[in-house]
Amino acid sequence: MHRRLPVTVLAGLAAVAVVVAAGAAFAATAAKKGSVKQVAIATPAKPSDYGWNQQGYNAAKTAAAGVGAKFVAQTNIGYDKTESVLRQLAQGGADFIIAHASGYDTIAGRIAQQLKVPVMTYDIPTQLTKGYVSNITTSSQQGSYLAGILAARMTKTKHVGIVISASDTNWYKMSGGFVAGVKSVNKSIKISFVTVSSAGYDDSAGGKRVVTSVIATGADVIFGMGDGASFGYLQGIETAKAGHKVWFIGDIGSMGPIDKRHVLLSSVLWSFTSAFKQAISDIQANKYGTRGYNLTLSNGGISLLKTRYIPANVWKQITTARGRITSGKLKVPLTTKAGQVKALIKKK
Repeated sequence: MHRRLPVTVLAGLAAVAVVVAAGAAFAATAAKKGSVKQVAIATPAKPSDYGWNQQGYNAAKTAAAGVGAKFVAQTNIGYDKTESVLRQLAQGGADFIIAHASGYDTIAGRIAQQLKVPVMTYDIPTQLTKGYVSNITTSSQQGSYLAGILAARMTKTKHVGIVISASDTNWYKMSGGFVAGVKSVNKSIKISFVTVSSAGYDDSAGGKRVVTSVIATGADVIFGMGDGASFGYLQGIETAKAGHKVWFIGDIGSMGPIDKRHVLLSSVLWSFTSAFKQAISDIQANKYGTRGYNLTLSNGGISLLKTRYIPANVWKQITTARGRITSGKLKVPLTTKAGQVKALIKKK
């Protein structure tokens, strides 16, 4: 799954990205208009995580197939050999490279401009260079608002939990949306908000430990944002001895294929397919790098997984809320810091 850097580091990278993009705009020549014959992706972990890496890998493969392009993947590369891998892909004939982690952003932008290959980065909307660098951001709080409605309607104990694996801007955005969704149904529902650690993205053991502790306080619906920690969330919920049913709402992908105890209630899904396809189209039209790509409910980049465990009347309420969000009638709050999430939880 997507390992993101701490907010303070991202802020520094954003400043660097603006300088790099400005310099590149002066020095770079425009990309040639033409077909994309090879699509490549580099991921930090294996595409078997039912989340960030798998969603990116599958979307890139689909986008490549859509234009008859060759698909090349370098997976599980971590972060210590990012430059060499991206350089290898660029020199190996890739016409479009997806650097699938925000921790790759600075290096990816540099490789794109040096080797004149369009590269996709993440989370920094200012990271744009005509012909070579663009980015993906998300309005994931919209999907987690719907998840909050679901949690509020399904809880029997009137206590739900939010567990995040790390101090991460995306997790804070989704947590805030979830809180707002819960409160739209019932402001008296108790909401626990806990973090595994500052950078526990892949801490499965820590995820299980923290989820177990939240369940012990009475929570019977858990919204878990993890990466590898999500496997711990699932295990902790499956083995919970709470005396009542505990539901799990996941994120980015679906852990349905490994949900043996039938505890996966839903997941806030992220789909990169349309964004990758539009990026390829923009490369072909010589428009790449002039805009970013944001995943939203409206464009299908964000959605809520419908499972057979969700009652029809609850899904109807969720569908109504979705319509209000996509029409602009309902604005979901944007929280990018832990303090903002906590303040929203306390708000009456």
